[in-house]
Amino acid sequence: MVTTLTWRSQAQLLKNLYLPILRRLIVWNHTKALAQLRLVRRRIPPIMPSSAELAAYLRVAAYTMALFDYLQTLPAEFRLYAKQKGPFNLSIPCILFILVRYLGVLTICSGVVGFFYHGFSVEACSHFFWVTPVFKLFLYLSSQAILTLRQVSTYAVSRKSKVVLRLLIVLSIVTGNDCLDILETRSCTSGNAPTPGFRVAAVYYASCLLFDVVTMVISAGYLLRFSTSNLSINTLTTMMIRDGIIYFVVLTAFNIVNVIFFQSGDTALQSAATAPGYAVTMIFSSRFILNLSERTRPDGYSGENLSRTPITISGPGVRRGAKRDSVGITVTKSVITMHDVATSHSSESRAVKSEWQAEMV
Repeated sequence: MVTTLTWRSQAQLLKNLYLPILRRLIVWNHTKALAQLRLVRRRIPPIMPSSAELAAYLRVAAYTMALFDYLQTLPAEFRLYAKQKGPFNLSIPCILFILVRYLGVLTICSGVVGFFYHGFSVEACSHFFWVTPVFKLFLYLSSQAILTLRQVSTYAVSRKSKVVLRLLIVLSIVTGNDCLDILETRSCTSGNAPTPGFRVAAVYYASCLLFDVVTMVISAGYLLRFSTSNLSINTLTTMMIRDGIIYFVVLTAFNIVNVIFFQSGDTALQSAATAPGYAVTMIFSSRFILNLSERTRPDGYSGENLSRTPITISGPGVRRGAKRDSVGITVTKSVITMHDVATSHSSESRAVKSEWQAEMV
């Protein structure tokens, strides 16, 4: 006798027989999946890098950026050398360019070897440890010298303002005193500070930050005043203001980051931003001089500050039918140029006057 089950009876049978099996299978698969997930999590490193890994990533990024900029600006570097009078008669901006360019290269190369090479002995490491900080010190000194020469040009444009001169002298004494204190206490790193909890390395970057802020404010103020006092803003002046602001913002940002990092107790994190700092210093300091050189002619003047306007003379004193005289006036407007930065006496005379040369045609 065959019993015919209705669809409701079949559904109830399937529910009673297969639903517990499905539940057990789901629980088993879920438990197995969780176990595999825990195993995978153990094998995968954490997403947040450690202090040493963060320092390595920042260094690789800085070195790549510096190498790209070096190759990109090689043609402009050759043009700068071609404008010099001879290999032993280099201008001050060219000398500063060579210093900031190749001190940066030496700093980067020594930093690569010192950070990524692990074959040093204890004795060799104690000597090699000082190479990168020494190169970095002279690199920052060259960068600050470029800012100082920019201030000399601004001082010439400001008509030898006594306030600007006194402020620059006071600022140099204050920032230089901090560096002398660091040298006297022999605290070139943040770990050997004489006062507990006081990070000496942060003082160095704070001094650079103070110098950059004051020099940028003075330069931008007088350059804006110089440009607005004329009928039109010269392209060279606009370039100096733009490059100066970019140069200031980038260097100030990295100085602030270095001040923050050197307040940390983690020694690996303290120097994480130093490599991008001196790479950016090398890039923007050299580009500032190269851009200024590209905007000037070999005689030191800007390529856009000469104009010749013919003027026809006529008036009541001129007879009818007489040949009218025409006067060609050449106007030379003075701006800050590479020649002004190189020689202070020419900058003092050329930054204030405008030469009018007239000739009868």
